[in-house]
Amino acid sequence: MKKIYKNYWLICLVFLGFLSCNNDDGEVLFAESPAERIAGQNSELLNLLTSEQNGYKGTYFTKNDEFGGFTFYMKFNADGSVDMTSDFDSDTAIESSSYDVRYGTTNELVFTTRNHIQKVSDPQLPGLVGTGFKGTSVFQYFGSQDGKLTFKDIRNRDSASFVLEPSQLTDFETESVAKVETTLAEREKLLTTPERSVFQLLRIENSNGDSDFNLNYNPDLLFAKPRITFDDGSVTEFSFGILFEENGLVINPTLEFEGESYTYFSYDADSGSYISTVNGTTATILFGNEPAFIDKDIDDIVELGPTGFLYRPGLGSNPLTSLGFDALLEEISDNFAAFPLGEWLVNDVQFTIDYESDNCDTYLYIQLLRVADGATFTAFYCFEKAVINDRKLFLTYSGPSGGNAPFFEPLVMPLIDFFSSSEGLIYSAEGGFSSTLFSFSNTAGTFTSVENPSLRVYGLWFG
Repeated sequence: MKKIYKNYWLICLVFLGFLSCNNDDGEVLFAESPAERIAGQNSELLNLLTSEQNGYKGTYFTKNDEFGGFTFYMKFNADGSVDMTSDFDSDTAIESSSYDVRYGTTNELVFTTRNHIQKVSDPQLPGLVGTGFKGTSVFQYFGSQDGKLTFKDIRNRDSASFVLEPSQLTDFETESVAKVETTLAEREKLLTTPERSVFQLLRIENSNGDSDFNLNYNPDLLFAKPRITFDDGSVTEFSFGILFEENGLVINPTLEFEGESYTYFSYDADSGSYISTVNGTTATILFGNEPAFIDKDIDDIVELGPTGFLYRPGLGSNPLTSLGFDALLEEISDNFAAFPLGEWLVNDVQFTIDYESDNCDTYLYIQLLRVADGATFTAFYCFEKAVINDRKLFLTYSGPSGGNAPFFEPLVMPLIDFFSSSEGLIYSAEGGFSSTLFSFSNTAGTFTSVENPSLRVYGLWFG
């Protein structure tokens, strides 16, 4: 055994001697000390940052599995200051702060005093209290290619990206602010309006046909979860963050579907949609007339028997009630004012289904408030027996039910027309009732007009 050990050590000594002899006339691996190399790398990054007289355009996705991205314009100065603006919010004025280039685990760009970049880590943002967008102000430098500087977010290495590229501006002070104000305004094109449908879709067209997904876009998070659920219970779902460009948007991560990849979508003003064309295929983000898939939720209403659906503004608001429906109620108030009867408001709407009655099988109850004295007036309007066809609810209006109803009928006709939509109503169950003021265990849901899909009302069911 001792002989084996002696032979082992002898071999090692010979090997080390060989390396030593080999390196006598060899090349030195590192001509600089570690400290000198680090200083050189820092200097290289600093020179790149300050070399652009009109700064850089930065795109930052803080966490592409939860949030969208933001655009920044940054001009790095040799005195350690950086001038910056962004499309994070409406406060787009250029702010000056400090930055540093240093060595941590690798070369790092650090924004050391508060500026627009710190907004992404603000834990007090409405709807994101405690987390914010989970961003940072410390970035690890990963290299430069074709003028683009690539960094990694130290908090979210696998889901974040921060890229700086030359701004191509001629006047940083004026053009940078104009740019971010344009991209900030671009977000409005993906929001519903009183005229736009409430159904946002992702549609992919290729040789296999059209595939529609409900977009499920959250404008607060700038994040979408396109999804479709089939009758057999199977689900196809994607998710990506959205960053708005001057005339389009970028999604991250890239959407992969049937062998093609979609990243950049251009805005098409004629159709009001965002379109990405790749190898003869097309992915479109649009407002559709119907959802990608209509659930069987309407069948559950039949099982409830005689039941009522209640919409009452006094219970608080919910974003599922569309801007179009709000405008419909304002139209009714305008009708009263033009009559002229002064200022009146729709105070209560009850839509009651009774599948067992032959007389006024389904009726609409409307309570109106006369603002001048606070007096309330009610009216009932009858519909024939409800019909469910192709997962849609069809109601045929049969007339007023006495009392104030005949007098009010022409004034409240927009609401009657909504419930008697010739193309039916789409119902969606939405769990327990929740609003800005209350939360109840009552089942809640929405009705949307197929004839005019900008009209959707959210309310609760009562027995």
